[in-house]
Amino acid sequence: MRIRLFTTSFAAMLLVGCDNHSPATLFTTYLDRVASVQDAPVLEGSSLNQALPRKRELSVDIPPISLGLLDSYQLRQCGLFQLIAERNSVLGKVADQFSNYDYQHALLLGLTQCITNNDISNELKQTLQQIKQQKQLHLPMHQWNLLYTSDAMQSQLSGTEWLKEGIGAQVKQVKNALSTIANTFDNPESTAELTRIQETLEKTPIVGNLNYSLVQATWHLATVTEQLYRYDSKIICGPQRDITKYRYLNNVFEQRYIGTIQPYLATLDSYYQQLTQISPLFAPKPELHDYVYPLESNHQAFRDAIKVHVGYWQQLFKRCGRKVG
Repeated sequence: MRIRLFTTSFAAMLLVGCDNHSPATLFTTYLDRVASVQDAPVLEGSSLNQALPRKRELSVDIPPISLGLLDSYQLRQCGLFQLIAERNSVLGKVADQFSNYDYQHALLLGLTQCITNNDISNELKQTLQQIKQQKQLHLPMHQWNLLYTSDAMQSQLSGTEWLKEGIGAQVKQVKNALSTIANTFDNPESTAELTRIQETLEKTPIVGNLNYSLVQATWHLATVTEQLYRYDSKIICGPQRDITKYRYLNNVFEQRYIGTIQPYLATLDSYYQQLTQISPLFAPKPELHDYVYPLESNHQAFRDAIKVHVGYWQQLFKRCGRKVG
């Protein structure tokens, strides 16, 4: 029998259930069964959780730009006067990061329109051009603050729960919302309003829980791998030897790893692959901040843990004469 190395081609396995248990239970049961066959103590340890830093630790300070010079009647001719007036209102001054970014983006579009408007004086156009240049320099800072300090994205990127199977619709919904942000960030001419997707990102925390699930799965799987290697000498096989433990351990591999663990690992990887197109959104920005959201690195550690784990079974079956691939 071939040992199936985990790849993203296991889409068919996504429909396999998890014995109606939580993902954490799948791993602890797997570990307990391995230790029982080995007649060895179960390894213990504390799993890790990567909490998102607090807002104040992630926030980038943006130099203020006074728009007092824009109090000109001429700006009514190009629609900028009303936009600024709304921003300077009581509600505008307490707007959240999503509303703020929509304003900053709309302001840049408005400045461009005013600069090309024949009803605007050349003197005012020069002032508007200077403000536009400053606003363009500050736009990446507003983008950073939206991604990491808004309530919606803090909720989206934080996670303390395992993702379950069968939530493909929610994953797609969040992917589309994040794609809207990415497209708006990359396209200065975009007219999309990010406040429209704010609720989706706040109430459906897929990314954070995926990150949490990858970290937890990696730790659990590495613990089982260490258990297997530490007490490998207890698994005896060969001619004229009692191979009872080997046969039992082989059953654990088939029933627990192939039957329950591997399908769940495939599910997590599938969710990650669905979100990879928005990964540039969270690319390092050392010119703004030293923080890097760890989803990509945690996924790589997850894949490495699977490879090392499968490596144990490959060497065991080779040692005991079972055909492996």
